Amino acid sequence: MKINGIDIRKYDAKQLTADVQPPSFSNSYEWLTGAALPTEFETEVQMGHLKLSIYFKGKNRNNIIRAASEFMMNFTKACKLELDGYKGMYIGFITSNDYEKKNVKERYVVNIEFDGFFVDDDLSIVFDGKTSVSFYKVGTRDAPCVVEVYAKKALTNYTIGGLGDDDIIVESLAAGKTVVIDAKTGLVTIDGANAFDKVDLWAFPVLKSGETALTFSDTNARVTIKYTPMWI
Repeated sequence: MKINGIDIRKYDAKQLTADVQPPSFSNSYEWLTGAALPTEFETEVQMGHLKLSIYFKGKNRNNIIRAASEFMMNFTKACKLELDGYKGMYIGFITSNDYEKKNVKERYVVNIEFDGFFVDDDLSIVFDGKTSVSFYKVGTRDAPCVVEVYAKKALTNYTIGGLGDDDIIVESLAAGKTVVIDAKTGLVTIDGANAFDKVDLWAFPVLKSGETALTFSDTNARVTIKYTPMWI
């Protein structure tokens, strides 16, 4: 098992158990008097839950407590967990923890609980000189994405439709330049510099579950969409 890329053997620890539980959610609906069918509303999917038990051993209890303290410092912010026996990475937010003393003084178990979700490795899709495309997103959660537009020729009012309720418009982009619209960071950049004045958008792009159909107003661009598959 690893936490933020660190093998927990560094702390003389190992994963005992990992119990992954799905999120709890329910459909929101209203059945109006006299209506033949109920009206459904958008369902909000919360985070899932993880119960984790970590086994520590050491020369004495003081040694274990200090190692466990260093271990716990990994959870002061959202953490990335690579769990033994599970594919992908679990993004977790700690919700509770406790120490469980064993009969042998050189042994401890730390029980930790998290809210979170699984993610897979980042994916990238390239559309070169296209005017319309469609693809299916991997994962079951809506995923913020990064859109990179490379201008093969100078672009004016280059429009991308299908990444939200409103079109994304690159108002101007010189030939050979790339504008990066990053929903993960909330930035729009060209060569690392702020480029919000070059792009007209009302919301940063998010990929919904299922099929996504996109339209492009010009064939003189190469568009790359990057996202992290996220799972309920």
